[in-house]
Order: sequence, then C-alpha cells, then structure tokens
Amino acid sequence: MSYQKFARDVGFIGIVQILTNLGNFLLLPIITKSLGTYDYGLWAQINITVSLISPFALMGLSMGLVRFLSSETDKKIIREAVYSILFFVTISGLLASFSLYALAGSLATFGFKDPGATYFIQAGSFMILLNVIGPVTLFYFRVSRQIKKFSYLTLFQAFGQFLFILVLLKMGYGLLGVIAATLLVQGVIISIAFLTIISQIGFVIPRFTHIKEYLQFSLPLTPNALIRWVTDSSDRYMVTYFLGLKSVGIYSAACSFGSLIQLLVTPLQLILLPELTKLYDENKIDEVTIYMSHSLRYFLLISIPAVFGLSALAKPLLSIFTTEDFLSGWFVIPIIALSGLLAGIVQIFINTLLIVKKTKVQTYINFAAAVLNVLINLLLIPSIGIVGAAISTLLAYFFMAILCTRMSLKYFKHDFYFHDIAKSILSSVAMYFFVSHFEILSIRKLLEVAVMGMLVYLFVMFLLGGFSEHERSLIKKYLFGIKKSLAKIIGI
Repeated sequence: MSYQKFARDVGFIGIVQILTNLGNFLLLPIITKSLGTYDYGLWAQINITVSLISPFALMGLSMGLVRFLSSETDKKIIREAVYSILFFVTISGLLASFSLYALAGSLATFGFKDPGATYFIQAGSFMILLNVIGPVTLFYFRVSRQIKKFSYLTLFQAFGQFLFILVLLKMGYGLLGVIAATLLVQGVIISIAFLTIISQIGFVIPRFTHIKEYLQFSLPLTPNALIRWVTDSSDRYMVTYFLGLKSVGIYSAACSFGSLIQLLVTPLQLILLPELTKLYDENKIDEVTIYMSHSLRYFLLISIPAVFGLSALAKPLLSIFTTEDFLSGWFVIPIIALSGLLAGIVQIFINTLLIVKKTKVQTYINFAAAVLNVLINLLLIPSIGIVGAAISTLLAYFFMAILCTRMSLKYFKHDFYFHDIAKSILSSVAMYFFVSHFEILSIRKLLEVAVMGMLVYLFVMFLLGGFSEHERSLIKKYLFGIKKSLAKIIGI
C-alpha cells in the first residue's frame, strides 16, 4: 500500500466516522430527553455490563483475525480461519448471553440497586452474542482491504440504529425500544456481512486447523479487554455505588462528548494495524517507523485542537443536546477529552506489541493502569463525585501512554515532531480564547462557532509554520472546496 492510498483510505474512513458519530451525536439528545437521567443511567449500565462480558466470549479472536490474515493470500486458509473463528465465538457468545440472562435478577438487585431493572438486563443480554459475531464479520473486510464495504456497513448500522430508536421511542416503548432497535439493526448488519463473505470466499464447515495457533495469540488479549474495561468503565459501577444511577446518567452523558476524541484515532487504527503487520512480516522496519510516526503526528494535530474545542464548548454542548439535569457534568468533558487524546497515543503505540506478538506485556501495562484507576476512584469519587472518576481515568491513561511509548521505542525509533506539536498547542490556546467569548444557545450557533474556531486554529498554524508546504496546499484546496459548495447552496 502506497502512502497516498493509505492516506486516502484513512481519509475515507474518517469521513464515514464523522457521519457515524453524527448519527450517534443526534441520538444522544433523543435518548437523554426521552428517558431522563435515571433510565439513561440504566441504559448506560447495561451497555457497560455487556462491554464487560463480550470480550470473554470473543476471546481476542477478532484481533487474531487481523494479525494472521492481513498478509495471507491463500483463499483456503482465509476461509478456514474465518469460519473457525465465527463458529467459536458464536458458541461462546450464546453461552455468555444465556449466563447474563440467568443472573439478571441478582445483578439488578446488587449491581444496579434496582430489582426492577431485571427485565431490561435480560433483554440486553442478547447484545453480547451480536457484539462478538459483529467484529469478526466486519473485520474480514478490514483485513481484506475492502475499506468501503467495511465503512458502509458501519455507517448503515449507526444510522439504522438512530432511525429505529427514534421510531420506537416515538411509539412510547422507552428503554425497551432502545434495546430492541439496537438488537434488530446489529442483527441485520451481521446478516448482510455474513452473506457477502459467503459470496466472496464460499462456505465451508470449519476443521479448526489453526484455531490453536489463533487462540495462543488471542487468549492473552482477553484479560486485556477486562482490564481495559476496568480502566474505561468500572467507574460507572463505583459512581452507582457511591452516588446512584442518576449520577451515572449525568456522568455517562458528559463522557459521551469527551470521549469523541478517541474516535479520531479510529480511522488510523482500522488501516494502520493491518498495514503495519504486513510491513513487519515483510521486514520493512523503516516503513513501519514512518507509518507510526506520521500517524501520531496527524492524530495529535487534529486531537489537540479538538480537546481545547470541546473544553470551550462543554457547557453549550450539554445544555443544547441534553436537559438541564445533565448540565452539572460539564466539567467532566475537558478531563475525559484529554484522556481520549492519551488513549489515542496508547492505541498507536500498542500496535508495536501486537505486531511483534508481545501481548503479555500489553496485559501487564493494562493491569497496572487498571489497579491505579480503581484505587484513585475509591479515593476521589466519595469526596469530589463524578469529577474524581474523570480524573482517575485521565491519570490511568497518562500512565499507560508513558509505558506504551517506552515499550515501542525499544523496537522502533520514532520521530515525535515536537516543534509541530508545540505550534498546535499554541494555536489551540488561541482558538480556545476565541471560542470562549461567544454565547451559544442553539445548534446553528454552535456549528458556526465551531467552524470559526477551526479556521482560527488553521490560521495561527499557518502563521507559525506548523504545516508543510504540501499540507498547506491540501488545506487551501479543501477550504476552497467548502467555500465553493456553500456558495452554490446559498445561490440555490
């Protein structure tokens, strides 16, 4: 893959991710305003519980698919691997779903502190099965470089879920409607993906020829998923324990905005890991270093102003997209946004451990961060509430970013582009003070200020020389295209 094609694929997925996140973004005010803080907190807890159990059923095999098939060309091996893994995770997913269904009453009473939540937990338990089959079917398109198919399926899932949730909420089905819409749309997307796979590689009953090798690589990643869950999501349970479901709803809504930063690394990661794996297997070490260094630079040049922008717009975002009951969580957004930036750095450098097959080291790093996160949560949540939960997440990711960077430097020599990063921070500070002066009371005003803030950032970066000549020409071309499109729309 050439650098140009790599950039085009990342850009294409980036656009799809923007559209996907737009669907999720529009969904947030609909759910929060329809359900309120308590039921939204219950929905958040169900999602967190499903995200805890799903990795055990998946057993890291989706990553095994990426690692072993990214450079594979033999269709027989690909077919055997895909169906072996699909069969394996389907059985484990069914067992996990039925287990949560059976234990729903106890979890509702002791974990959620609400026996009335049993019915909703039982309905949500089947999300586990779909959560383990989905990544395997979709990752097939990722490793076979069918980026457009992968992106379209992701996009259809986001907007299909948005549409069905909206319809069922309007019909008065409440939280049950949200769960039902999620299950329905995921099921349809998986079915489409599965039929497409059959049309491309055929169907075969698996013999599990290489499943032992896949599991040897993937199983050490399973504790990572649990440990990362502790770092990312266990604070919801602690907030529930100390502060109640209403506070979880407020905290989860604020995190939904702050964690948008993590989505900026997704387009890179979807293309980066398969490509790094292929280059490493071909012993093209210099190219691995180039890809990782440039990926880090571009991620930071985008995510740094995004952190400052979200911080400046924290209150308007909550006041416009939720209700007044959620507004007290605004201070969480900047902290979680900065955590998302650090999580993106972790995601880029953790690729080193995956391609050199040092998955146990990744487990140790995640475990240490999880322990740190829990201890700080226990210390801070009782005293300063949901802000303490956000701070614990920030410190855990800071710790992980340092360790992952040091580990990556043992294998590859990276260029960190410190001068460009410093210029990005200065430009972001200028943007922050510009945006903070506006009073924002509507979505239209929010979008206008966001666009102006972006232009201020780009202008200061131009003045400071933060972009290369090629990058400057691309930005000018892009902005000119936007201006031309807007002129046509206004003219119409």
